[in-house]
Order: sequence, then C-alpha cells, then structure tokens
Amino acid sequence: MQPIDKFTNIDAVYPTLEAKEEDDILDYVWQFAMIIHPAMPKEVQGGTLEGSEAIPTFKERYNNRLIEMPLTYEEYKKDKEIQTALSALQLDKDKFWFIILFIKDYVDGKCWQAFEYGETPASEIKKLFQNISQYEEHPNANPLTEHITFKEELTLSLQVNGKTIHTIETANAIKFILSCCQEHLDDLNPKDEFDTEHLYDNIEMVSTYPKQQQITTSYTKRICLFAQTFKMFFNFLSPFDTNYRKGRKNAYDVTFLISQLIYLTGISDNDNFLSDKTTLKGYLSKNKKFAWNVQNKNY
Repeated sequence: MQPIDKFTNIDAVYPTLEAKEEDDILDYVWQFAMIIHPAMPKEVQGGTLEGSEAIPTFKERYNNRLIEMPLTYEEYKKDKEIQTALSALQLDKDKFWFIILFIKDYVDGKCWQAFEYGETPASEIKKLFQNISQYEEHPNANPLTEHITFKEELTLSLQVNGKTIHTIETANAIKFILSCCQEHLDDLNPKDEFDTEHLYDNIEMVSTYPKQQQITTSYTKRICLFAQTFKMFFNFLSPFDTNYRKGRKNAYDVTFLISQLIYLTGISDNDNFLSDKTTLKGYLSKNKKFAWNVQNKNY
C-alpha cells in the first residue's frame, strides 16, 4: 500500500504555509523540482515565492498511475540494503520514495521519444565567428578596401533541404560576413535578468526551440542521466535537510545507492548495478562530458 493513494491539492505550483499535510511527504520533491524545473517567481506581499510547474504534473501522473515503476512501495520498504542506506544517511524513507518516483518519471520523460533542443542563434553565430577567425592572417584588415587572404581556402555554403544552392568562395565576402558578426557579438550576450527595460532586446537570439523529430536516447545515456540527476539531488540536499549534511555522505556510498536504484527502477536489467560498486562508476567515468538537452515529454 502506498503512503498516499491520491493527491488532492493538485494545482499548487508554489508551496505555502497553508499547504495541505499531504504535501509534506513531497518535501524532497518540492525542493528539488524548484531547482530542475522552476516556475516563474511569483511576487507576493512581503517577498517572492519560488515554485515548480512540475509538481501539479507529478501529482496528476501519480494519481493516474502513469509513472512506470517496476519497484513497488512494499518491495522498497522490505529492501534491507536500501533501508540501511537511508538510515545511515538519515533520510526520511517515505519522502525518499517519492523522490525516486519523481526522478525516474522525470528522466523517462527526457529519454523516450523526446524532442532535442537545437542551438541558440547566438551560439551558432559565435561558433561561425570562431571557426572563421582562426584562419585569419590579418584580423584588422578591412574587406572593403584591402585584399583578404586566409591561412586555408575557405568557402561558405547555403543549403535548402540539404541541397547546396549557393556557395561563397571569395575571401573578401567571407571576411565581410565575419566583420558583421564581430560588430554585433556584444548584442548576443544574455541581458541582465534584473534589467527589465532591456531584458527582451535579444530574446530570440538567446532562445532555443525543440527540433521536429523525436529521439530516444541510448541505454548508456539513460543510465548516466538517471545517475546525474540523483547526484544533483544529493548535492542539493546537503545544505537543505538538517538531518543530511555533507559529512553524512561518508556514512554510505551514495553512488552505490544510486547504482542499486538503477537496477531496481528498471533503468537497467544488469544486476551488476545491484551488487558491484564499480559498475556505475565505470559508466560515469567514460561519459564525463555527457549532456542531453531535450524537451521533457512528461514535464
């Protein structure tokens, strides 16, 4: 039997002192969701409320039994390894159950049939600038009045549906494009979030949108994403929970706890994650630069 059958306080995006008692069991979820999936801050008398749009979604998915979890609550409570770890870390076991559900569901939403984000226009312009400028022989040369040469032969191509329709071959034309990019590089930097007057001056140049085609990540990336997300939770929890401090992490191998959860939640069917303390460390060491920028289909 679950500690809560169904949530009733569905629409709450911002935690308040008047929140229902059922939200107390989502303590870890609330705090972590505000970090990885924040809502716009809400101005109230006396200050600002931080919240998360993920909370109502999580409650609805939980109520409708949409969270895929092979590990049952009863099995979780009976698992001596997990319960011993939580006791050593002085973590609330029911609250931790819900953070397992949330992270598993959140990671699934980023791994299965998700929409990958493209680069921002600003980042593409900056990369174009960097790629061309590395071949300049005379950076201060004026393409309007001087003959331009590069260290290597350069061309720029324009494609339509993957087919090249125009190619720029002259060095002076390429240098002119480079000069235009250089002139406006400062305009591409994100504006100060507190400068409300100019906050949206370059909004489309620093915004990114999901691509049209859905993608599913690899088995290895799912493992790494789940582990990275749980590590974020533990790192975040250190200053937040009065019973869990950085020193407490030495009481139990947190990476091994995450490794066991990878197996128990069905992220992987490799039982080495359940018994071998080096398995997950091996995956993470080989994928240190792993990044996965997608639109979460669940959240």
